Amino acid sequence: MGMAIDRTHDAASNGWPFDAAGWRPSITICGSGNGAHALSVVASQNAHADIDWLAGSEERARLLRRGLSGNGLRSTGAVAARADRIRRISADPAEVIPGADLVLILVPAFAHGRVLRRIAPYLSEGTALGCMPARGGFEFEATEVLASGAREHPTIFGLQTLPWSTRVTRPGELVHIGAVKREVVLAALPTSRAAAIAERLEGMLGTHVNPTDSFLGLTLGNPGQFIHPALMYGHFRSWRGEEYDEHAIPLLYAQATHEMGELVGRLSHEALAVTRQLEAGSGGILNLRGGVIPIHAWLRRVYGHLCETSTIAASFRTGPIKARKAPMLEVRPGKFVPNFGYRYLSEDVPFGLVATHALAEIADIKTPAIDEVITWTQSVLNRNYIAGGRLQAADTSELPIPQNYGITNLTELIDWYSQRAATFGVSRLREPAIPR
Repeated sequence: MGMAIDRTHDAASNGWPFDAAGWRPSITICGSGNGAHALSVVASQNAHADIDWLAGSEERARLLRRGLSGNGLRSTGAVAARADRIRRISADPAEVIPGADLVLILVPAFAHGRVLRRIAPYLSEGTALGCMPARGGFEFEATEVLASGAREHPTIFGLQTLPWSTRVTRPGELVHIGAVKREVVLAALPTSRAAAIAERLEGMLGTHVNPTDSFLGLTLGNPGQFIHPALMYGHFRSWRGEEYDEHAIPLLYAQATHEMGELVGRLSHEALAVTRQLEAGSGGILNLRGGVIPIHAWLRRVYGHLCETSTIAASFRTGPIKARKAPMLEVRPGKFVPNFGYRYLSEDVPFGLVATHALAEIADIKTPAIDEVITWTQSVLNRNYIAGGRLQAADTSELPIPQNYGITNLTELIDWYSQRAATFGVSRLREPAIPR
């Protein structure tokens, strides 16, 4: 953290697998949802790799094996291809984690800690452990779990978003990839390895991977925390229990109003204010800008080739997933109510906006728009994250926010990142090697 990404070292100085010429990686995918299905296909096409799959349960592993045993897993949409490099599917980490060069976690944020604890005993220093996407505070959770063991630490990294918009159609058989993002942002510990990992992933994922200095930048710049909660709030803040016929279910993106777009922009603006304050207060030690840009600029950068981006709302209304409906629950045949427990609120608020609010408290920055959306969300989820504009312990005690790791002021925040930026995952006997 605070260190510039070094792209100048000689790649031959040690045996870290990412530095090897002609490298054929062994990849383990942890998770069995939308992102994991898409990655299995994309990595099969783009990487000369052996791919293993860790499912969360034996029942889920059997479901995936059954799907693959027929015509195999394929994707439709923006990427039409097959997953033809899957070697093993298991619910036992001892079967698929040891020896893996690249371990990728693709599960909801609330499950990150559980997966980390399952796989930690089988990781090695030569492993690069990544999270796609790494929601707010993944680095705190990962370093705590990994540091508790006696083994050498793997390199850890995270992507700010998934490279695709994707949905599973039939588990183990069919996944639809609605869009490929033009760019994703990556951070790593140690920071010096971000460039090498980004270079390898770029070829594997089929999109540009932009290495940055900071996991904090991933947290504050996370676009999902601005977009999904603001659209849900805009569509349903006046909802009072009425049921929807199927044809009346709102289109989450295509029916985004100008006011919804403005709220998305205000949430982003407040995160930028926190970013500026943390950078200024650290005297430049914390370098967050690579991962934090205004949401309108992000939409232009990532989706500008796919939609009309004159305004934030226009980007949603004309984008590649404009036909997606708001998440709903069928409460009786043909009648629906909003699914507030869907990840757009249950993940993007506690592991997104709440994490940003936690950093705002450290920076002493007020976030009225963020607080407004959090307050509404906690009312529909029956949770308690903030009260009176301050964090509350009731439902924040288990979240990976700085305050739960003893970090309550800017000095402690700077110290935490500075200590880990150079050394986490690096053997005491040698320095990391980063290819030119």
